[in-house]
Order: sequence, then C-alpha cells, then structure tokens
Amino acid sequence: IAKREGCALLQPAPVAAPTENDSNDDSSVGNIDVKSMLDALGGCVECANDDSMNSLMVTTAMMGPVYGVMRNNRDWLVKQGVSPKDASYFVGRSYLSIVQDAERDCRDANRFDDLIEEQTPGGLNEQALGNLDKQGVLNSYDNAMDAVLSRLQGKSDGSLPSNP
Repeated sequence: IAKREGCALLQPAPVAAPTENDSNDDSSVGNIDVKSMLDALGGCVECANDDSMNSLMVTTAMMGPVYGVMRNNRDWLVKQGVSPKDASYFVGRSYLSIVQDAERDCRDANRFDDLIEEQTPGGLNEQALGNLDKQGVLNSYDNAMDAVLSRLQGKSDGSLPSNP
C-alpha cells in the first residue's frame, strides 16, 4: 500500500488457497476488506501489478512541482505590489478551489478534458494554457514524470539529461 494525502494505492497480496484444516470463513476477523476501508477514508486505486502501481505513484511526486508553481505565483504577485501575506493566502485559496473543482467527478475519465473545454473561448484561462503549452511546460511535466518513473523502476537516479 502506498498512502498519499486523500488516496491510497493498493496492490493485493497473494493469498494462499484455503486448506481442509482452515476453519475461517469470510466473516472472520482476519479477512478485512482493505479496499472498502480505504475508499471510506478518502479513496483507493487497486493496482494489478507493480508497473501500474509505480506509474500511479509518479503522480504523487508532482506535489513538489505544484508547490513550486504556487510559490512562483505568490512571488509574481508580490512583484506586482501585493503583500506577501495576501499573495500567499490568495494563491492557496485559489488552488484549493481549482483542486476541489478537479476532484469533483474525478472517476470520470473525461473530467479534466471537460474542465479544459469549459474554459471561455478566447478567455484568460484558455490563453494561459495555450501559452504554457507553446513554451513546452506540459511536455516538461511529462519529462519529469518519465524521470521519476525511471527512478522508481531502478533504471536511473531520476535526473533529466543535461542540455549540451
């Protein structure tokens, strides 16, 4: 089990086949439905194998980059004359709202596409996303995630190659 804030990744352990001498049934104390318990505590994704679990774990390594973006947003606001206290509060509350919006109906595989599609055509959000995409920011996230996966798989130390 890999626990992260609000969600757990679960890979079921192999269970030995029962023998004639086993008197336990499904109602025994030893048989706990871990997935249901974790779902009740915030969420669970059951992984079929280590590859799937490692891939999902990569997303948890994006917490630091998100905090880095938030810090950058705060610092930018401060440069615009906003007090550090107000900038920090505003950024934190804005991202909370964004994440709550994303979490709603997140089991729908199209949720994030729908959120992007609902941005006002020609609006500020659509333009900001397009500008970041043109600068390769989204591809940079893919590269960082590939590097984390490589580290989890023991193939590298997780560092990106240096630019010549």
